[in-house]
Amino acid sequence: MPQLVEIENLKNSPTVFVIFGATGDLARKKIFPSFFELSKNNLLPEKFKIIAAARSQFTNDSFTESLKETITYKDKNDWQKFVSFIEYVACDVAENQNLETLKKTLDDFEKDAKACTQRVLYMSISPFIYDKAFENVGQSKLNLGCDIHGKKARIVIEKPFGHDLKSALSLNDKLTKYFDESEIYRIDHFLGKETVQNIFAFRFGNEIFEPVWNNKYIDHVQITMAEYVGVEKRGDYYDKAGALRDVIQNHLLQLMSLVTMEQPDKFDHDSIRQRKLEILQSINKMTPDVVSNSTVRGQYEGYRQEEKVDNDSLTETYALTKLHIENERWQGVPFYLRTGKKLTGKVTSIIFSFKERKHKLFENFYDKPMPNHVTLQIQPNEGIGIRLVAKKPGLTTSIEPVDMEFCYRTSFDAPQPDAYERLLMDIMVGDQTLFIGQVAESWKIIDPIEEVWQNQKTKPEVYKTGSWGPESADKLIKKDNREWLAPLLTICKI
Repeated sequence: MPQLVEIENLKNSPTVFVIFGATGDLARKKIFPSFFELSKNNLLPEKFKIIAAARSQFTNDSFTESLKETITYKDKNDWQKFVSFIEYVACDVAENQNLETLKKTLDDFEKDAKACTQRVLYMSISPFIYDKAFENVGQSKLNLGCDIHGKKARIVIEKPFGHDLKSALSLNDKLTKYFDESEIYRIDHFLGKETVQNIFAFRFGNEIFEPVWNNKYIDHVQITMAEYVGVEKRGDYYDKAGALRDVIQNHLLQLMSLVTMEQPDKFDHDSIRQRKLEILQSINKMTPDVVSNSTVRGQYEGYRQEEKVDNDSLTETYALTKLHIENERWQGVPFYLRTGKKLTGKVTSIIFSFKERKHKLFENFYDKPMPNHVTLQIQPNEGIGIRLVAKKPGLTTSIEPVDMEFCYRTSFDAPQPDAYERLLMDIMVGDQTLFIGQVAESWKIIDPIEEVWQNQKTKPEVYKTGSWGPESADKLIKKDNREWLAPLLTICKI
């Protein structure tokens, strides 16, 4: 993760970002607003440029004017400074159209900067055209970067990377034909969240947690990503992907590996990636029988009437899978990963539920089991909670659960940067710690599930909007004599 000296050095490092797909939702809602905040806080290099590349015919002024729909500002000077970095170029990277103009724009900036610039190619485009885009980038020699000193370009890729193991390996072959692994930044914005980064400090910086972070004390783990919105305008993409591929394959497996990995030898991207990889390689690969008994797929009411969704779609908008890590630390501990759209609210959290010991001293004062648990909340507001048991005030002895919680926004007198702001800074300084490495291992976990679901050809279980998903999800965890825990911290509610 970047240190202060690296951020200071960045000031004197001429940098240019090419944002392919600059008119898309991701670029307009996340990337450009994050660059605006970095610009406003004087965190960008002194010689800096953003080349906005897309098929639409915009002028510089009309394009920057359109960004006002997603960027709010109070100071006109902040806005003028930001838009001075932007130049719009109409081109199509998938169809290899007008890339020569793009190259000339890059060369002209380099001449004006009178220095070898660090070029970054941000692929904010449909994942269905990655293969063509990679080939055209390579054939146009955009990957070679600065001609003066041979400083190769970096490339940033959003998820999903492929739709199964075979397609992911094929895409990776095309990508590594033109870029070394050290130049590839596979982005997952969840990894830029403060709570995710704080997992390292929470686990390895506090001596009270690491000794009990194992199967001797932890009963099970629940990892939840719930959304209250539907597919909105993403029907065309989502109906081909589904919840399992869209969220569990990347976001939730990445979170699972982060909270369960062994302590890395060093606090650097190579050591952390290796530890995460060890976890992914240790997750059980499911047989068809296990898939049938350990997964649930659902579809919210009205999904088939959404824009650009097949009327007979079997795509799941809810996915649940129970996984196990086959290593010494986690042997026997089930991990419940669930995600869904049109659920009761927006929340992403990880809950470690500890084993209930039924302490003899207080066994007559328990109305029901009250296991301790630790909650790492990633959104909507980031924080950490610990549930304990305590005596209720009064003349009689009564034991009840109590929560100790803190939120980042109230506990620290410091601004909390957006995940994309942090990740863009990491890209510029060349730090890959919070980026995904090879994705093959995660597809090896997901493919057997998808294969069974596709072969069954049964309809996903319909669930009501505003609920917590299909009834089968409740039945699955109750079958294990467990229950779903409240995934949202109380003091961190909006």
